[in-house]
Amino acid sequence: MKHLTITFRPIRAAAAFSLMACVATAVAVVPATSALAQGGGTSPAGVPEDDPFADELNPFGRNPDRRPEPAQPPAARGTGTPELPTARPTPQLPVPFPDTTVPGDPARRSDRPRGESRTPMERPRGRDAWEPTPAEELLIEAEKLDKAGKLEEARDKLREVITLDPKFTLGYLALGVTLRRLGDFEGCVDVCSKGLAIDPQDSELYLRRGIAWFHLGLYGIALEDFEDAAGIAYDDPRPELWRGLTLVELGRPLEAINAYASSIRRDRGYMLAYLNRGLAYLRTDEPRKAEYDFNQAIRHDPDDVRAWFNRGVAQAQQGKYAEAVNSYAEALKRDPKHEPSRRNIDVARSMAGRTASRTP
Repeated sequence: MKHLTITFRPIRAAAAFSLMACVATAVAVVPATSALAQGGGTSPAGVPEDDPFADELNPFGRNPDRRPEPAQPPAARGTGTPELPTARPTPQLPVPFPDTTVPGDPARRSDRPRGESRTPMERPRGRDAWEPTPAEELLIEAEKLDKAGKLEEARDKLREVITLDPKFTLGYLALGVTLRRLGDFEGCVDVCSKGLAIDPQDSELYLRRGIAWFHLGLYGIALEDFEDAAGIAYDDPRPELWRGLTLVELGRPLEAINAYASSIRRDRGYMLAYLNRGLAYLRTDEPRKAEYDFNQAIRHDPDDVRAWFNRGVAQAQQGKYAEAVNSYAEALKRDPKHEPSRRNIDVARSMAGRTASRTP
């Protein structure tokens, strides 16, 4: 019997928040629209190729003209993931770390007074529409540098923004994310902390600082920031998703499942939560529940290769080899070069044939 290794790696959330789009649309005095590119698998603009979390947070949105190499999983840093113990002689099939993810929605802010730190989109419009401040104009210039892939210059411009307006929390947020993308996680933590000292109710700053802690491997501290973000932006699914990812890293998959469930309650269509909860169910040897979650992910995005492939893994773990063959075939229809599906479909066909031959 062919034997393949199964490894579980969480699917990272791509939660791009188009801060600069807010500035640009506000200047034009038109309704705000998201700059997120849903689907398509495009990585954020200007992310270095060696960034292991390339498909994650980008303060300037996405640029479809530049497509960096796929991000590598955390295991590439030398932190291996445990294998799933099997209690029955079924083939163990691999669950790969996906190359790209889909973005989540930006956090919704509470209706609190923000004073000088209010973002452009929160300012009055119409006949008394505001004019961009010098700091906001610099922020727009930083966006242009980011889109051109000049992250160091964008970082320097954002530092000018903060110097010009020390209470402009949007500048701290954009600088923090840019520093993270440059690999300066400690700098990201420091900048986000300074922003939170100005506005301690900014859920985005808690979320971004938590992700920087996560990259530094300080999962306990990251968990607290994700919990704070979740408590402020109670209808945003991303903090609970990241809390689940952190709990997996801490070896607490059952708690992670609950966190993913909370993320789903906040947004019933948040596919990343279904995918990651399904992987967590596979880790806890509950393939039937995992199959349900992958079915939900397919319902929300029928073209996602990861959902079809992982459903095949869950079905094979239950001994449903013929159904697993169909799932892998659907994955290959969408990506004929998806090698894990091609490899697993051959194993599943072989097992389906043996099962049929033993049936009276």
